[in-house]
Order: sequence, then structure tokens, then C-alpha cells
Amino acid sequence: MPVLDGLELPQGWRISSRLLAAWPIDNDHQLELWPAGRTDDGRIRWRYRLSRKNRTIFAGSEIASAVGAVLTSAELIRAARTVLSFLTLREGDTDAEYFASYTRAQIAWRDEFAEELSLYAMDNLCGYCGGEHLSPGCPSLGAEG
Repeated sequence: MPVLDGLELPQGWRISSRLLAAWPIDNDHQLELWPAGRTDDGRIRWRYRLSRKNRTIFAGSEIASAVGAVLTSAELIRAARTVLSFLTLREGDTDAEYFASYTRAQIAWRDEFAEELSLYAMDNLCGYCGGEHLSPGCPSLGAEG
């Protein structure tokens, strides 16, 4: 398994060309994550970049871990699932004002891809194989990941 700055990446993850932890969600989408310090109450602040065919769709740093979280591969998976859960919200999932700052490209991406990609963030349902386990570390990837 790849190791980045002493952190063993989860199965199926890799180090991106930008030298960040990267989860190749499907053939077209990749989520890069990296810790960007801590909040005043001890949470890990996460920076992220979701891309489709290497074009940035979303980038931000408004996601943080639980208080006192330790940087581990399991915490990386939790952060990835949290980020993806927020980025795949659709109309009707939350207030319309949530989408007020979206660009036209982000709205088009949401309308075309969010529902399908939301499966990869679900609890105990793997978006890869449909099994009852988490997607980011799908054990069925084996040597393929």
C-alpha cells in the first residue's frame, strides 16, 4: 500500500500527481484529501479537491473531523465519505440556498453525477461492488487497487 508522509493509504487509494492522498472513486472521478492543520477545538481541517477527468469540480476546506481525531487511514476514509456526502447532495436533499454559490458547471455536474456517486459515500454499502462494506477501502479491489 502507498504511504504518504507516514500515513498508510487505504486499499484502492493512491498518491496523486499533486502528491496528495487520492481516492479514485470511479473511472472518471477522483477525490484528493489532505489535512490542513487543526481547528481551535482540535479537529483536523481537511482540504479537498473533487475532479472529473482531471478537471476540478469542487475544492474547499470547510470539512473537519471529530474533536481529537488522529490522522489514520480510517480517519482519511471518514473524511472522504463526509466530503463526498456533502458534494453529492441534490435538490430536495437540503435547502435550495445550499446551491446558491454553485457555478453552472457544478450544477450540471450535480444533476448528471451526484446521485450515482452518492452510493460511494453510504454507510455499509459499497459503491464499487454493492457489498455491505464501505466504498473507499473496498476489499474486493485486491491487487487491482
